[in-house]
Amino acid sequence: MTARFRPLAAAALAGAVAVAAALRAWHIADWPLWLDESWSRWQAEQGWHGLIDSTMRFDVHLPFYYSLLKLWLLVAPHSAAGMRLLSVLAGVAIVPLAWAAARQIPSLRTHPAMPLVAAGLAALSPPLLVAARQARPYALFALAFAAALLIALRLARREEKGGGPGLWLGYGVAIELTLWLHNLGILFAGALSLGLLAAFAATGRLRRRLVPFLLVHVAVGAAYLPGFLAILAQRRTWTSTWLRFTPADIAPGLTGGLATAGLGGLLLFALAIVGAAALLRNREGRPTAYILLLGAFVPAAITIAASLVSAPVFLPRTLVPSVLPLLLLAVAGIAAVQREALRAGLAAAAFLFVGLPSLALAAAEPEEKWDALGAWLGAHVAPGEEVWLMPNELVLPLRYANPRLRLPLRGMPADFPAPDHRGPRYSGTIAVPGMTAADAARLTADARRRGIKGVWVVSRFPALFDPGADLPRALGPADRGAEFVPLAVRHYALR
Repeated sequence: MTARFRPLAAAALAGAVAVAAALRAWHIADWPLWLDESWSRWQAEQGWHGLIDSTMRFDVHLPFYYSLLKLWLLVAPHSAAGMRLLSVLAGVAIVPLAWAAARQIPSLRTHPAMPLVAAGLAALSPPLLVAARQARPYALFALAFAAALLIALRLARREEKGGGPGLWLGYGVAIELTLWLHNLGILFAGALSLGLLAAFAATGRLRRRLVPFLLVHVAVGAAYLPGFLAILAQRRTWTSTWLRFTPADIAPGLTGGLATAGLGGLLLFALAIVGAAALLRNREGRPTAYILLLGAFVPAAITIAASLVSAPVFLPRTLVPSVLPLLLLAVAGIAAVQREALRAGLAAAAFLFVGLPSLALAAAEPEEKWDALGAWLGAHVAPGEEVWLMPNELVLPLRYANPRLRLPLRGMPADFPAPDHRGPRYSGTIAVPGMTAADAARLTADARRRGIKGVWVVSRFPALFDPGADLPRALGPADRGAEFVPLAVRHYALR
């Protein structure tokens, strides 16, 4: 890199970081916490014993992220923006890591602008943007994997005296965090470790690096053992999930989860294939190709296979750590083009197809308008009436979005959490039961006995949690209502 280019590169990287920060922070204070984020707040605001106990009984994630969030809330406000800021910072930090990782790839080092293209695409990536705007573990999950990927690329290109203890320690810590931040972190850690082994074999250094490699992974495995045992224990408290996955979901899941929907996703995948082929043809680039290919596609392949034959997994959030290796392969594909004008055109097209969906995402309305719903209920619920929420977990986001709302709220068919309530668990967790005909009859009779004049039923996916429509049948015909998609409100007069 020439001396003239250094300040320009620094300014461009700073610009990419600024764009990433602006997109990730845009409107995060205006959107109320949605359902999954409300689980994050509920877990983080409990005592330490309660946090661990409820996570192990009711959640699919390990307690690690909720513990980090609990510590974060010691200094940050307990608001939507304060909770999301932790993810925003993690999402922004991925951008310079993308630039640094691109500089470890031989074909990109010969084109000084290409690492900046990688940083820009990471700043604009829709999956990374969505993860960074939520108080959920996915942004930190992606950041930990990005750090491990960067160090793996550095280890793969070190010379005879390279691979010192500092790098190995950093790699071990990053892999450990990847494991603890998500229950499927083992897929990403395993894929990256296999890629690193393949890279060592390609450079002829496998025998020299095998001992530190094994020592680091033994230490990582020993530290992760409690987490692995916790995952096994969690499976006993979960039932079948409402998610469904078919072969038709593979293509949109891959493009939307790893790149972006539509033509932009197809373009990035095509560029990634070109980049992988170019790296594999070059002896110097082959080690990095192994690391990037395995990191980008092995977790996705295993997740898709598991979703088809066992438990469905929601791909767009789960695959977010693999976004960076895919982007790096796509940038390698751009760099493989010989004509400079065509390279510039491909980079511009990638920015356009990736950036426009991200702008739309950042400016979009919230999917769950709990603040608007709370204001509407406050204006319409009359004295002597109650608000019933189905499923019962809906009580969390409604209360968090409307802390001053003074209405009688009841979770259906039992207050959240309801591990001891008899009945089906359509959402997968024992904390959230579904409605039965017996529940509906009992609840309606109890409301009449207590002299309740009317009931406002707020439901989300009622066909899932009350498949027989037992509650509306027991309450009688609704006389009015409102829609706050995907939330529905119906009023039933009790005579």
